[in-house]
Amino acid sequence: MKVFLPPFAGFVVFAVIVLLQSIVFPIHLGDMGKGNLHAFMACFYYCWPLYFITALLTQYVIVLPIWEAAHSWSMVGKDAAVTATALLCALFAGGIAYIIWDEQTGIYHLAGMAILMLLIQLTYWVINFFMLGLIVGGKIKLKHKPTTATE
Repeated sequence: MKVFLPPFAGFVVFAVIVLLQSIVFPIHLGDMGKGNLHAFMACFYYCWPLYFITALLTQYVIVLPIWEAAHSWSMVGKDAAVTATALLCALFAGGIAYIIWDEQTGIYHLAGMAILMLLIQLTYWVINFFMLGLIVGGKIKLKHKPTTATE
């Protein structure tokens, strides 16, 4: 469950967004590679099985061992793990945006693509960690206020 469900939940959220958007703006194979939001959605639309397999492997090989080890860490260690995740997302977002960036579009387009990719990655990881927290169970509990009997 810890390997399949968190990536699946993240992918369902993105799939619903892409499918709803594809009703208004049809997605074609030629839409990929243009460096805009519609191109990213077209890439997800056509390549989601590959992305999902990659997400499952990442979950199993990297995320779960760190998640299991983080339970014994102090709060500072857990904060450091979250910060490291965010920094890795920023690094990868900037790197991927730079690789697909066309210099003729300008530096603001590069910054926009990097921010878009960063937000997509951070959204995925927030959903992933939230689902892991729900599955593990011990961290999310409702506290009930004790009731006193009135006479």
